[in-house]
Amino acid sequence: MRIGLVSKWRASGQAVFSRQVRSALDDLGHETFVLARPGSGPRAQQAATGEPDPVWDQPGVTEASAHDVPLAEYEDWARAASLDLILFDENYQWEEVGALRAAGIRTVGRFVWEYFAPEHVAPARDAYETIYSLHRAESERYAEMGIDSPYVQWGIHPELLAAGRSAGRRAAAASPAPPQGEARGRGRDLGDPGAEPEAGGTGREAEDSPGVVSFYFPGSFLGRRKPVRKVLKAFAKADGEHLRLLVNAQVPRNDETLREAAAADPRIELMLEDEPEAAHRARFAACDVCLAPSRWEGLGLPLYEATAFGMPIITNDKPPMSEMVLDGRSGILVASTQNGTARSGIPAWDPDVAALTAAIERLGDPAELGRMRAGVAELAAERAWSRTTADLAALVGA
Repeated sequence: MRIGLVSKWRASGQAVFSRQVRSALDDLGHETFVLARPGSGPRAQQAATGEPDPVWDQPGVTEASAHDVPLAEYEDWARAASLDLILFDENYQWEEVGALRAAGIRTVGRFVWEYFAPEHVAPARDAYETIYSLHRAESERYAEMGIDSPYVQWGIHPELLAAGRSAGRRAAAASPAPPQGEARGRGRDLGDPGAEPEAGGTGREAEDSPGVVSFYFPGSFLGRRKPVRKVLKAFAKADGEHLRLLVNAQVPRNDETLREAAAADPRIELMLEDEPEAAHRARFAACDVCLAPSRWEGLGLPLYEATAFGMPIITNDKPPMSEMVLDGRSGILVASTQNGTARSGIPAWDPDVAALTAAIERLGDPAELGRMRAGVAELAAERAWSRTTADLAALVGA
């Protein structure tokens, strides 16, 4: 089958997701073609002016002229590639998608539930043949809206497992000396070119310092979805000079809050630059625990990365975050209370600070950390990529 993918195609979670979907379809024997929508957010603007990451240099990619692609441009692309089916990601162009469907092309879409609201149901059902889900709670919400949404179990992509193995080899060969040019030091911004190396921490502490346990906070854009202040407060209350927290964010927001926290607690370090994907994953995989509470998630790709890297996870006891933790076996789910809603009306959940602190201290114990790593391996097996590939095959009818 000849399958198109309409998605962002650079420096975003959506783009990573679509690239991995494409690899599964290619493995199934389909011919795939990408229409790359330019992003509209600050990270996309940053990426557009920087050096392109080679992971996005793939054949069969057509750059769209705008995020909202004109119908004629869709039609020309679909006709040139002789497409049988198009997979759309977070695409609300009802008229354009519906026109492609009316022309005989199968239209399959997915949305993140924090944006997809009840008023979208009717136009989405007209435009799309199928709307699929990536977590159980999302599928249940669609059912309540009257949409029969097939579930595709998202899994651990082989490229993540390879990154985890590479991190393991680096750890085995690590020496106490920091790599040339990498800013190391307690309470510092690792993305600051003026930072001076010091003895002590970085995001790779577990490799270099016996007894150190490093926690990785995937901050993304540090918007409302990420409870960064609660994370900083919880970590500051945690006992243990051996604990480290690396706050990683692609777009520096809340700079003052973060820098004040790092200045006040030498165990906290910052990485506020958007790195190439390989460097980002190497830094992530070199930590010990993924500290990833979130008020909501569309999918939560860092949870899949952490699982591939063998890292226990601390997150909320609410879906979809809770779907990626075997509580007490591969990580710790902390209590949450509702604090408003996301744009679509789904609840926004605040993690309990005291519970976060307790979870940090619990996984700061090397024995407990080692025990839970066995559970992470169990979860990774449950999230095998072969299951994702099979579910995608069923979705497209292969």
